[in-house]
Amino acid sequence: MKFKKLNKKWIVLIVVILLVGAGVYKVKHGKKQAPQVRKEVQNVKLYKITTQNISTDVTYAGKLEAVKSVTVSPKNSGKVATVNINVGDKVAAGQTLFTLDAASISATLQSQQAALNVSRASVNDNILKYQQSVAKDQLTYNDASNNYEKQKKLFDTGAISQKDLDAAKLALDNASVALQNDQENLRLLQQGSTSTSSVAQVAQAQANINSTQVQLNDSNITSPIAGVVSVKNVEVGEITSGSAGSVTVIDTSSLIAQITVPDKVVGKLQVGQSVPVTIDAAGNKSITGVVDNISPDVDSKSNSYIIKIKIDNSNGELKSGMFAKISIPDQQKDTAVVVPNEALKEENGIKYLYTVENSKIKKIAVETGIANDKITEIKTDTIKVGTNIITEGQSLLNDGDKVNVVNK
Repeated sequence: MKFKKLNKKWIVLIVVILLVGAGVYKVKHGKKQAPQVRKEVQNVKLYKITTQNISTDVTYAGKLEAVKSVTVSPKNSGKVATVNINVGDKVAAGQTLFTLDAASISATLQSQQAALNVSRASVNDNILKYQQSVAKDQLTYNDASNNYEKQKKLFDTGAISQKDLDAAKLALDNASVALQNDQENLRLLQQGSTSTSSVAQVAQAQANINSTQVQLNDSNITSPIAGVVSVKNVEVGEITSGSAGSVTVIDTSSLIAQITVPDKVVGKLQVGQSVPVTIDAAGNKSITGVVDNISPDVDSKSNSYIIKIKIDNSNGELKSGMFAKISIPDQQKDTAVVVPNEALKEENGIKYLYTVENSKIKKIAVETGIANDKITEIKTDTIKVGTNIITEGQSLLNDGDKVNVVNK
């Protein structure tokens, strides 16, 4: 029994010694030292600071509208006979859009033309009549004049009495009056004076024709401008009344975009000034517009001014209703110290530029001024023209990091 207890003690002791030894060995040999990682030197590109003119724009949005829009409808109601256009059709000024049934008007016009012909024939007959009367009156006057001269000679010799001479003089006077009256009537007829009844009838007949001709012309509805049909509210067979029986034509050779700007901006604009315009719906197309009109009065509610921008559309690529983005000049500075926007890095609201000194990064806090989508003005005095700054590769750099300049 005593021997067994002793063996157990030795066994435990040996196990403990083995465990301790194994632990010491693990400490000395089991844990390997991690290798040191060398930080890779970053490649960077430098940019030499210059001065440039810098400006900023404010973008305003406006819907494109036709420079002209005309809605055409008949002056008189009537039944639509023909429709010659559809929405989207191009039309010329004076082109027929649709017509009204004019059969009754044409019949009336023919009747009135016949009446005019009758009246003119009557005038011609009267002219012939008075021409004949004047010729007859002239003969009578000549005879009376000759007779009076004879009677006067006889009276002077005492061959006839005063009564006989007076009778000859009266006959001459009557012949003269008759001749003058017929000559005046003939003159009035030939000149078309309405003081004569037959000429007045001609004038009235012509007036009736003119009035009916206007009605006939009005049955042919034409476009007053060249453009494109945008609305068609007319169909064959319907009776025109109000908006039923109308066509709208728009002139889209030029388009107008209307925007509102505050008073601080309106002073920077003048009529005729060119402004950049972008049309997203036309493939983000960039074109040039012209300031066409500046409202002289401020809108009291919005304290803004209405500006109309005119855009050439002679090629027809743009459509009325598209939205345009108009860039209006805002801030501007000439010969400013500027850097590319990609050279700036912002941390906690502070903007930094990075330079290289002795192949190491130097981080410089800077104050910025005017900025657009490409460049930014630098107002910090220590950043001058000719200073080399990093424009590429600085995003993962810290102050003091070693770098390799690749475009030096």
